[in-house]
Amino acid sequence: MDGKTDSVLITPVKSSKVKPEDTVPEMGDLSISDNINTSTPSKPSYGHPRSLSAAPKFSLSGSQQTDGYAEARSQVNYYLKDNIDGVQAIAKHSDQTTQQFVIKQAESIAEFIDELVQCVKPGLGNAELENELKATIASQLKRRSPAGQYSEKTEADMLNSAVRFLKWLCPGSDSTFSKTNEKHIYPCFVELINFVAELVVRPSLGQQPTSFDEKPKRLVRSYRKTDVKPDNAEGRRRIDMALKCDALHYNNMSDDDEYDEDSIQFSEERLKAKDGRNDERPNYSRIFAVVEVKPDTSAANIEKGFAQLVEYSKGVYWNQHNRRFIWGLVSGGSNVKACILGPNFLLASQFMDVTTAAGRLELIGFLVNWSFCELPKLGYDPTIRFNRVHKCFTVDMADSNESKLTQTTYYLRKIVVFAERVFGRHTRCFVVGRQPPSLEAKSDNSGDILIKDAWPEVSGSAEDDMRDESKLLERVSNGLAGHSEFEGMYPKYISGGRMQIQNAHGDSVDDTTRTILGETVWAQLGDLPLRAHMRIAMSGVGEPLKTIQSIPELIVVIYDVMRCHMGILKHCQILHRDISEANILVRRDGTGVHGMLIDFDHAISITDDGYAKHAERTGTVPFMSVSNLENLQPKRTALDDWESIIYI
Repeated sequence: MDGKTDSVLITPVKSSKVKPEDTVPEMGDLSISDNINTSTPSKPSYGHPRSLSAAPKFSLSGSQQTDGYAEARSQVNYYLKDNIDGVQAIAKHSDQTTQQFVIKQAESIAEFIDELVQCVKPGLGNAELENELKATIASQLKRRSPAGQYSEKTEADMLNSAVRFLKWLCPGSDSTFSKTNEKHIYPCFVELINFVAELVVRPSLGQQPTSFDEKPKRLVRSYRKTDVKPDNAEGRRRIDMALKCDALHYNNMSDDDEYDEDSIQFSEERLKAKDGRNDERPNYSRIFAVVEVKPDTSAANIEKGFAQLVEYSKGVYWNQHNRRFIWGLVSGGSNVKACILGPNFLLASQFMDVTTAAGRLELIGFLVNWSFCELPKLGYDPTIRFNRVHKCFTVDMADSNESKLTQTTYYLRKIVVFAERVFGRHTRCFVVGRQPPSLEAKSDNSGDILIKDAWPEVSGSAEDDMRDESKLLERVSNGLAGHSEFEGMYPKYISGGRMQIQNAHGDSVDDTTRTILGETVWAQLGDLPLRAHMRIAMSGVGEPLKTIQSIPELIVVIYDVMRCHMGILKHCQILHRDISEANILVRRDGTGVHGMLIDFDHAISITDDGYAKHAERTGTVPFMSVSNLENLQPKRTALDDWESIIYI
């Protein structure tokens, strides 16, 4: 892979396009909602959830909050790579021409703010300062408004914002402001971010866009309420600040239109008007990025900021099922770090000092890039979308046959597994159907297919990857196809594999952590394991093992599962290696209760003598065999899986 594989657009197949009736909920609107039946399983499973009348809130008790923060600090120590060059560049638009246009826009905005900074002079009274700022803003607005026309309200709003954020940018200019007081910094940071957003849609008259790519696709703004608990969280600590994305549209779209031809994002104002959301208070379903503010740049405070960023980002992953990675900001006094959190990395940039022209330009350039870049570079997955016609979410899958690649769109019925951690596989499971749900019978939400979406570690290319669960499941399905005695005891493969992403040249490459970060950043990360975005569609859905109603039922389920386990071993030469409570499901039909073995994440091919080809300690800790847990014997056999049954 060379340096020309920066991501542009995630696609299940190279030539797939977003259907015009579908929209990607960029602002985190792919969330737990009344359109989806949800559950909160204690462990990941492929089981049916209990239908809930209301979405579960992301919550932790007081003791769990303490444990969660301790866990977050531990994760920071393990995953953090600090002072990485090029973190902000991950958000750049992939097209070089558009990049140059965005750079000029950022420079123009930075020059505007620099002019405001120059207005702050020693000994200048408040009234005099306000007059100078007002004159500067008026001059700039004339350069950015057709025929030099702009509203008095716009001028007044920008003046109020400038008065606030200049306290932060110009130390000592206000005796009542302390740059080491977090609560003093909050409103200044909010106003600076929102001031930049206002100028993104007001380019200088000599820098007007000449193509659609040169138009901003969204505005990144800060919620005005700070140091606050998000609306849909219970028992969580207060987050300092949160950012949101407001989508922009460039055509006249009425409420009767099915879709916006120029944009794949929802209209923020339309959503707000329809559901009455509080636009000023953060909500985990819509937060784009978390911001943590600390009083200074001491190691202890910055580490605390990173830990809080990790802890609160859990709520984003839990609520937004189309998030691939998350952006964040950590501020120490007047110094700001850009952060990106992914399946196995937490990367932070060097400090950007907002009291200097160079630091401000770097931060402003980063914020402006967010407004122009392609959707996947914000961390969203455009193959999971909301269909406005059928009022449900859809998930795209790539299908292959001997002659060509095609795409199938599935309609979401239930969410059975949530991504509840910042780091790891980010496994999500959706129960879907091939047809849209009936608009007349809204209670009909049955689905017969399960889609698993995850970010496992991979080795080499997709063709050579021995860990590819989709290939192993396809082998199982083919190997047991002629054995009716195992029918219903394993999920049947439909389609799947690595998701694809188009690079700047239009070529399809694997959607991996490497393509997210780009070569410049990846080269600084040493031996960071590669993770790939995998998606598998399979048939066969069951209920968690805890739904068994008697000891005889448990015996039947375990018997079915281990009979299937040995059938897979005999006919497919695959060892499961992760027999656990979460990987055994219960199926009920007209003939009674049955068991199903699922999750081939840790499965591996075996040799002719029955040993795993690669010796690894793997599995779920409470259920691992003694020799596996203590690594007493490098070779793993079916006996290790049989021992795991004892611990269920």
